[in-house]
Amino acid sequence: MLPKHLAPEQSQITLNDRLFAIIVLLRPHQYYKNFLVFFGLFFSRNLFRIDLWLPIFLAFTALCLTSSLNYLINDFRDRERDRYHPEKSNRPFPSGKVSPFLGLLITFLLVVLIIIVLIILPPSPIVQFNLKEISLFASQESEIEHASISIPSKTAFILVLGGFFVTSQVYSLFLKRIVFADTIMISVNYVWRAIAGAVLIAVSVSPWLIILCFITAMMLSLAKRKGDISVLKDKASLHKQVFDMYTPELLDQSLATITAIELLAVFIYLVERHPYETVFIVLALPLFTFAIFRYLFLVSSNSIIGRRAERLFLDKQLLLIGVIIILLFFIAIYFPNFLDNVLGIPDPKW
Repeated sequence: MLPKHLAPEQSQITLNDRLFAIIVLLRPHQYYKNFLVFFGLFFSRNLFRIDLWLPIFLAFTALCLTSSLNYLINDFRDRERDRYHPEKSNRPFPSGKVSPFLGLLITFLLVVLIIIVLIILPPSPIVQFNLKEISLFASQESEIEHASISIPSKTAFILVLGGFFVTSQVYSLFLKRIVFADTIMISVNYVWRAIAGAVLIAVSVSPWLIILCFITAMMLSLAKRKGDISVLKDKASLHKQVFDMYTPELLDQSLATITAIELLAVFIYLVERHPYETVFIVLALPLFTFAIFRYLFLVSSNSIIGRRAERLFLDKQLLLIGVIIILLFFIAIYFPNFLDNVLGIPDPKW
């Protein structure tokens, strides 16, 4: 039997309490991560394709609903253990504000909504894969040279969405207790979000999109763990069991390594993908460097902004730098050489 303070009277729970608990259960404050679905649209120079906005918006909706479904399933699975946790006992399920039956009903509704969104996705273009490129035994004279596999991009999106759901559940069931496997799986989910939008509108998925999304997510995840452990100290393991295996020294070394990789990847990306944008590169390099080190400063100073990525926009310096970087990318992608032409810099020839 539960202690008296852990078993609230149902009559004391008001309708407003239940509605607020349901909102907490769905975690809408985490939906910002799903804006990565717009990356494919932006970087493929299709931002002004009005016909692509509806499918991308529906993809964003499907990702948000799937995210809520993951959170709900995880909380439902952990509800009994959370009842005895000093902090997690206040969550919707262990506190009794959301009953198991209501949780199952919400789960069913989320699944129905996801299916409805997928059904109303407009007809999608066909993505073709050349068999010669994926066959290990194709010769120049073989018939397979001109053969290809066609798959609707809508089907590809559904597969990516399924991958996102599966990896989230694998993380919750197994990998969240394994040091570094937890941060890697979280980073993989960021990649799923980014490529979901690209496959839906049938644009090529750039390796840089995958690399930069993964590395940035790793940096954010490691920084979050460093910040949480610094604040929670001895109580860190009560928050997450895996925190017992992370030490400040290990996190400092890991964060330094991933930061160096992040900076190197950004620099290579800028030079490789925008080799003729001299002004863009000159401006973007210091801005990216400042943004990364500003974030690390916030983490090291135990700022809540550094530990909660959804609050990064509250830091005025990061917000300003972020807006400038987005503006620079917009100009470089949609108006090539504009900045160089303004300053009279001729296109380099090499």
